[in-house]
Amino acid sequence: MTGENTTKRILSILLAALIGGGALAACGEQADTGAPASTTAASDGNAVADTTAEETTRHMPDLPDQDLGGREFNIVLGGNEEHGITPDDISAEEQTGDTINDARYERNLHVQEKFNIKLVSIVCNTGTGGDSMNKVKKAVTAGDTTYDAAFLGGYDTCSLARNGMLYDMYTIPNLDLSQEWWDQNANNALTIKNHMFYTTGDISTFDDDATYVIMFNKRLANNVGLPNFYEMVKNGTWTLDNYKANAVTVHEDLNGDGVFDQNDRYGILIWDDSMMGVVNSTGTKCCIVNDNGEIELTIFNDKVVNAISSFFEVAFDNAVSITYQRSKYGGWDGNLCTSMFISDQALFWMRLMLDVANLRNMETDFGILPYMKYDESTPEYYCTEGSWHSIFVCVPISISDPELTGAVLEMLAAEGRYTTTPAYYDVALKGKYARDEESLEMLDIIVKSRCYDLGWYYAIGGYNEEVMNLLRNFKDGFTTMYEKKATKAQKDIDKINAAFDEIG
Repeated sequence: MTGENTTKRILSILLAALIGGGALAACGEQADTGAPASTTAASDGNAVADTTAEETTRHMPDLPDQDLGGREFNIVLGGNEEHGITPDDISAEEQTGDTINDARYERNLHVQEKFNIKLVSIVCNTGTGGDSMNKVKKAVTAGDTTYDAAFLGGYDTCSLARNGMLYDMYTIPNLDLSQEWWDQNANNALTIKNHMFYTTGDISTFDDDATYVIMFNKRLANNVGLPNFYEMVKNGTWTLDNYKANAVTVHEDLNGDGVFDQNDRYGILIWDDSMMGVVNSTGTKCCIVNDNGEIELTIFNDKVVNAISSFFEVAFDNAVSITYQRSKYGGWDGNLCTSMFISDQALFWMRLMLDVANLRNMETDFGILPYMKYDESTPEYYCTEGSWHSIFVCVPISISDPELTGAVLEMLAAEGRYTTTPAYYDVALKGKYARDEESLEMLDIIVKSRCYDLGWYYAIGGYNEEVMNLLRNFKDGFTTMYEKKATKAQKDIDKINAAFDEIG
């Protein structure tokens, strides 16, 4: 074994130990509660298993093989539009040499052979409230048993859940959500009135794609002698104040025309949705599930008020930050922010893990960091699971065979722990995309700090859009905005809690 291969093997083992051994941090000053006791004692559902170990050491569900005669297992696939592509965690018709595709193929093959079934992907149009959600709605209303499971966007799963159209996943036979291949952070955060209707884990890699991160340009950081950001993360000094102090060091009017636009260099490329990440980075959620199992509004506190005002000190400085979704830059253009970062036109880029793949051709080395803490007293880092980009597995209440659905989903998640999740990490961080070994440890921190916020997913009070509107309008008025929307927010919460009472 060469030295390089030895290093990769050690990194794989270390990463497995790091991710598999830590309990997930909860985002919020109050803990999410309400999940049945069976969901509270498991490790991180998106941990990377030690794939260097013998296959016989794999921890797998104790489910018997079955011969279902090639029965089709139909999975609806939808989600919110991202570059016109429907997120698809299932399809892999053949091996192509692509790492993630081939991992899906292997996973699917194992599951299909175990039950003698055929996994069928029903890929729908993208967009909130689109074809995928409507297919599930119509099936449930008509008592149609065609669909066995679904992977849908967060807004859609919330709508279906509150309208009683999804199976309570805690009650599905053969589905053990306490296992390490299910994300316990998601389970705990998404449980309302002791019911949970959608979740994620190693059954999907889109939970990783949808996680907020900060990418940084190493060349720009080195050129001005900035500190080691990785060490700051590890020693707890990667805070909002230090983030701002470093962001103001590299901006430059590159063409000397006296106007800062998309042709110049900035400290930060700011995505509108970053505002939800700033709120969560304080350890606060827009909403939590309280001790009674009910949704409760928690977005307003001094930390959030101060963090937003502090962040706006750099965000509103047009020479330091570019809010690139504004109309003067052409409106939303996913290529603009990518090309600017690739061209060394920004030190930091606040976006999602999915954008790391778009940097494969970037010549300059870059790294990946979690969202910064509010201050050094903040106990953890908190990285938002994006509401627009999130994908959750759910089950229509009209399914014909709950035992089979539970068994198939359990096997897909368990097999994914040893196939698709390691493949994702290998491609994202050890292969094509990221450029350094330290990013492995950063991703461990990011995954463990993933923050699921029902306030965003249910659009409580419209706060998800309103916090972005503060940035869009260059207006530091969080307290006024909060107070204006508080009555509507409470009405939203009351309706949702009442709906779950009826479902219960």
